[in-house]
Amino acid sequence: MKKIMSFVLAMICLLAFAGCGGHAPQAGAPSHQDAHAGKVLRVGTDADYPPFEYYQEASKAFIGFDIGLMQGLATEMGYSKVEFVDLEFNNLLPSLKDGQVDAVISCMNITEERKKMADFTEPYLKSYNVVIGAAGTKGGSADVMKDKRIAAEIGSVHEKQAKKYSGTVIECGGAEEALKLVMANKADFAIMDHFTALFYMNNFHNGKLAIVAALPGETDTHIAIAVAKGNKELLDRLNAALGKYRENAAYHQLKTTYFGKLK
Repeated sequence: MKKIMSFVLAMICLLAFAGCGGHAPQAGAPSHQDAHAGKVLRVGTDADYPPFEYYQEASKAFIGFDIGLMQGLATEMGYSKVEFVDLEFNNLLPSLKDGQVDAVISCMNITEERKKMADFTEPYLKSYNVVIGAAGTKGGSADVMKDKRIAAEIGSVHEKQAKKYSGTVIECGGAEEALKLVMANKADFAIMDHFTALFYMNNFHNGKLAIVAALPGETDTHIAIAVAKGNKELLDRLNAALGKYRENAAYHQLKTTYFGKLK
């Protein structure tokens, strides 16, 4: 299992717990939907993509914006527990088809190709992808990547974007690995979500990396939760819960905790 250990992440975990704690169901309180009380919601995620989802060894827990969001939605839906299943990104949607998980949340963009494999909720976040290079790299346009070595997470939209610019795409297990390749001069650039890029650059690699260019408009940048194709019952309940949870103070605290300093 992937693990990230640092004081920064420990503090974020504490802040997230404090921010979301007010929304936890109280002892003796009736669930929102009694039919699901006591049930466990199994959720697939690739827990190596902060600030969205990652595993913290110190607390032995999954944390991140996606994790907190899913826990909040599960509470709205009346589930007693969320069980997160850590999977490689390109195995997430197949895990829905084989029934390994009920839903998937992992900073996943909605694309036409993915809609053939799963159904998606209404978007819960809009973001965009960026090109990362070593500090001092001249940027301004994504064309700087042409015919260069580009690191990107395997199975991701970023990998497909990279292949538009170069035939030398280095498949990685996650964003951290991609950035380390750039810093070690084993890759010229890396592509990832801008929130994740800023998280690593601000907390771990300050002054060593730079955002060279943004990639807006090259792909659908709406991020959503996936369920098995045809599972309308769960999809409708997730959408309803998302609408309610967004009005809760815990949701706004969650966004501030994980994205407040990364915009």
